[in-house]
Amino acid sequence: MRLIGSNGTNLGVIDTRDAQDMARREHLDLIEVAPNSDPPVCRIFDFGKFSYEREKKEREAKKAQRITEVKGVRLRPKTTDYHLYFKMREARRFLEQGNKVKVILKFKGREDRLLHVARRMLDKVAEGCEDISAIEAPPNMEGKTMLIVLAPTAQTIANAHSKTTQDRIARELEEDKSKGYVEDNEEDTDDDNDVLDEETAARLETGSAAISVAPPPAQQEQIQREKQKMQNRQKRRKDLAMEQFNLP
Repeated sequence: MRLIGSNGTNLGVIDTRDAQDMARREHLDLIEVAPNSDPPVCRIFDFGKFSYEREKKEREAKKAQRITEVKGVRLRPKTTDYHLYFKMREARRFLEQGNKVKVILKFKGREDRLLHVARRMLDKVAEGCEDISAIEAPPNMEGKTMLIVLAPTAQTIANAHSKTTQDRIARELEEDKSKGYVEDNEEDTDDDNDVLDEETAARLETGSAAISVAPPPAQQEQIQREKQKMQNRQKRRKDLAMEQFNLP
C-alpha cells in the first residue's frame, strides 16, 4: 500500500504490516482512503477526531441552512383598506423572515362575479411588498379562490437573520396587536346571500379608500321591516300620549 503519515507526508509504498505497526506506535488508526488506487492508499490519523469534526461541520451547515416555508395570508372581498393594511404588514413580516407568502382570497356565494375587485386587492398587496419580494406565481383562480405567491428576494433572505430585522419585525407585530389586529381563524361557510354589491365595486374602480359591503337583499328587507315597526311603535306612543291629555 501507499502510506500517508500522520503529518501528511507521503511515506511511499510499504508493507501492510509495517504500516499497522507505525500506526500502533503513534496510537492512531490506519485508514484506507483510496481503495481503488493501485496500490491502495492508506493514511495514519485519529479516526475518532476526524468523525467528530466532520459531524460538527455537518451540524453547522444544517444550522446555517434556511428552510423556506410558505406562509398564508387570507383575504376576503369584504376586507377594507384599513384591514388590508395590516394584512400587507403581515405579508411583509413573513417575507422579511425569508418565507414565501401565498395570499389567498376566498369567494363566497356569488362574489366570484366581481373578480376585478379581488384582482385589484391582490395587486395592491403585491405592490406593497415589491421592494422585498418578487411575484413567483401571478394571480390565478383555483375553484372559488384567487391567489398569488410572493417570494423574498435574495437580499431579503440575506437580511432575514440580522438582529435589526428581527427586532423590527417584533416591534411591528406588537404595534399591530396593540391596535387590535387579530388574524381571523374562523371557519369559512358558504352563503349565497353574502354578495359584494355592484355599487361597492364601482367605488373600488374609482379608487375609493374603503372597501365596504352593503347588506344583501334579504337583510335589506329585514332592516326595512324593523325600521317600519319602530316607526309604527313611535306613532302609537304619540297617539296614546295625545289621548291621555285629551289633545285633538
